Amino acid sequence: MQEQAWDVAATEEQSGTRLSFHCWPSSRLEAQRCVAPFGALVTPIKKLPNTCAPPTALQYDPIRCSTTTCHAVLNPYCQVDFRSKLWVCPFCLNRNHFPSHYAENISESNLPAELIPQYATCEYELPSVPPAGPPAFLFCVDTCSVAEELAELADSLQQAINLLPDDALVGLITFGTNVQVHELGFGGIPKTYVLRGNKEYAPGKIGELLGCNANVAYAAQNAQQHQQQHGGPPGTNPQQPNGAGPGAGGPSADVLERFLLPVSECSMTLESILDDLRKDPWPVPADKRVARCTGSALSVATGLMDLAIPRRGGRVMLFTGGPCTSGPGTIVGRLKTETMRSHADLVKNAEPLHGPACDFYASLAHRNRGGKNQGTGKTSAGANPSTAATHAVDVFACSLDQVGMLEMGELIEATGGLMV
Repeated sequence: MQEQAWDVAATEEQSGTRLSFHCWPSSRLEAQRCVAPFGALVTPIKKLPNTCAPPTALQYDPIRCSTTTCHAVLNPYCQVDFRSKLWVCPFCLNRNHFPSHYAENISESNLPAELIPQYATCEYELPSVPPAGPPAFLFCVDTCSVAEELAELADSLQQAINLLPDDALVGLITFGTNVQVHELGFGGIPKTYVLRGNKEYAPGKIGELLGCNANVAYAAQNAQQHQQQHGGPPGTNPQQPNGAGPGAGGPSADVLERFLLPVSECSMTLESILDDLRKDPWPVPADKRVARCTGSALSVATGLMDLAIPRRGGRVMLFTGGPCTSGPGTIVGRLKTETMRSHADLVKNAEPLHGPACDFYASLAHRNRGGKNQGTGKTSAGANPSTAATHAVDVFACSLDQVGMLEMGELIEATGGLMV
């Protein structure tokens, strides 16, 4: 019985959490004597048995402790006084009153789900939070790697795509000397937009180059002509009721119809593109490195996400096999006689590419986030933190040499991404 109580694996299977402690300190002195910090690893999407968690998410807000410094959630470890309709917070020992709809119905034989002893883990669906929509994943693949590594990466990406929900949005960008944006919503033959890899692209410019703003411009011109001919306000054309017509959805809807599509609609197209993935065809002289435009590809990827889902969560997943050698964010020159920056170069401030590269990736991190301007370190004026983008940038690096993680560090950390 004692061994079962201390079985970490069994506890994890029942609650979906792994704690750094097995006994909560009963006094401040015991808490100070604890060497390891208190923490918990939570698996949000872990499927728990019905005997350990409610079968469905709770469709209401949780009951919280009224102490301003606590706000703990009502749970099975709280002491409940059914006569006075009070519950005691196990963290701050504050006595809290139940809401009226709880106090009228709660009893020892009629408990809400969050007070049932075996339901130590509960999932809430907050009615006050609007639906966030399906997740979005934009894959950025470096085609400068060797053919064997590209084939292995393509196979791994296909396996990952098969594990995604059917409504998850996916997109694909490949880069080498130039940046290729693959249009997954074009039937028949593969269609790709090639952008130069030696410059940075703003979201508006990306929409213009990909043709996502053309319908909007056409709709605006059509509305202006209708107003001049009929004298009525725009959007009153009887052939286009309620202002419907080309560009009515804007560039965001255009991107979601062509470049970011649900897995159920584009899985076959995406798998065929990954099967045909080949190394960057541009010739590389023997005395030079490959032209890898990582910075330009990241600017296109983040701009495409800002254009498509500016207020929804998404991830830009970069798979690279070397440092950026071309365009903005360059880490090292193409000539092999130029070595990668070392600790001594950084200490002596003798690396001319380090500072501009850090400023460039920092500008991508804080673009549309109300953060620092490129190179100035000052906060953007008039920025609204509540409208900040929520797109994380993950970097998966596989190289015996450096890939520029030091320069891209702020981009990854500021967006909540991962370095692998």
